[in-house]
Amino acid sequence: MKLEFSPGLGQVALVECPAYPNVHRTGLVTSDVEGRMAIDLGPNRPMPDPTDEVLVSVFAPDALFRIRATAKTTGPDGVIVLDPVHDVERVQRRSGTRAPLSVGVTLSCVDGPSPAMESVVGRTVDIGVGGVRVVTLRPLPAGDPTVMLTLPSGAEIVAPTEVLAVEAGDGNYEYRLVLRDLAEEDELAVREFVEAYAHTA
Repeated sequence: MKLEFSPGLGQVALVECPAYPNVHRTGLVTSDVEGRMAIDLGPNRPMPDPTDEVLVSVFAPDALFRIRATAKTTGPDGVIVLDPVHDVERVQRRSGTRAPLSVGVTLSCVDGPSPAMESVVGRTVDIGVGGVRVVTLRPLPAGDPTVMLTLPSGAEIVAPTEVLAVEAGDGNYEYRLVLRDLAEEDELAVREFVEAYAHTA
C-alpha cells in the first residue's frame, strides 16, 4: 500500500507494537536506499525481537496519521523499515481538544522581577497541545511560568507558558496557561495522551 502523505525527514514518530502492549518507542522519520519510510529509534532502543506488525503515529500539520505496517530491521542498528504498509488512517487534528489529567506540576517563574527563581507546585486539571489548566494553593509570582510535569506515559513535559486567566477560589487558584514553544517530541506525547483519552471517552 502506498503512503497517502509524505512525512518530512526528521519528524518525530511514535512506534507501538500490538504484540507488546507495554512497549513503545519514539524515533525520527527517515528513509532507506529504496525510498521506503523508515524510523530511526537509536542504537540503544531496539524494538522487541521479532519486530512484526507495528503502529506508527506521525503528526503532519493538518492531521495525525496512524500507519499500520510490518517492520523490518534491515538497516543500521535501531532503524526499522516499514514494508509493507498495510493501512494508513488519517485522524483530523483538533488543537483545542483537552483531556482530563490530574498529576503534580511545578510552575517556575524565571523571568519575574525577583533575581531568584520562584516555584509553585500544584496539580493539573486538564491538558491539550494548546495549553494546560492547573490548580495551586498559593498564587504565582509575577511573570509567565515554565511548566514541568510528567504524563502517565512517563514523558516529561517542560515548556514556557503564558498566563491566559486566573480564578481565585476557596483557598486555591486556578490558572489557564497557554503552552509556548512546545518541543516536537513533547507535542507528540501530549497529542498521544489526548487522542488516547478521546478513543476511550
